[in-house]
Amino acid sequence: MVVRPHDPGRGLAFRIVLALAWLASLALAWYFGGQQAAPAFGLTRDALTQVEASSAHLNTELDAARDQVSRLGRSEQVSRTAADSLQQTLREREDEVASLRADLAFYQRLVGGSAPRQGLTVHEFVLRPIADSGGYAFDLTLLQNMKQGAVTKGHATLSVEGVRDGKLATLAWADLRQDPQALSVPFGFKYFQRLEGSFVLPPGFAPNRVRIVVKSDGGEATERAIEWREALAAAEEGDVRQEP
Repeated sequence: MVVRPHDPGRGLAFRIVLALAWLASLALAWYFGGQQAAPAFGLTRDALTQVEASSAHLNTELDAARDQVSRLGRSEQVSRTAADSLQQTLREREDEVASLRADLAFYQRLVGGSAPRQGLTVHEFVLRPIADSGGYAFDLTLLQNMKQGAVTKGHATLSVEGVRDGKLATLAWADLRQDPQALSVPFGFKYFQRLEGSFVLPPGFAPNRVRIVVKSDGGEATERAIEWREALAAAEEGDVRQEP
């Protein structure tokens, strides 16, 4: 048996060689790992680029679609507004035509054509109830075609015949107006005139007819009695004709 002395330098050299071998193995592992990961990394970047491009294209198309929807909405609103305005204009024109036809018929009756001339006349009387009251508004139309071009002046009076407390009663114009000083309604015209006014019926009074007395300053006079229901119906017929 041979005893060798301990050599510390030899052990240190072995450890240095082992460390270098380990570092070399790490370098090789990193190199080969990078070579294998590079294609996958490149593929991932290409896919990401394609996704970003597709997203940008879709966003552009979405913005364009939103703009088109907005334009269509504005166009539809404009078309709807124009249609509503046109319908309103048509209704107004229909009302004007109906009014002109009524005026034409009235003027034809006024001129008379081949019909005989007539003097001071009560042409029409219309009653309309005033809402939430016992009052009534009236339209009284007077005409004459006997004195062409001459002005006819005078006064018209109204009275209402009916029943109060189970008895026949007549309300004079002063009673209807609730004014003792109210005696008549003045007028002055060449061919026709529409007189407007209102009156109030007292509580408990049931009207049957309206009596109209018209007198001119020249002494000409005319009188007409109109049923209460007839005067109210004339107003309803006029309102129906005016509806679009």
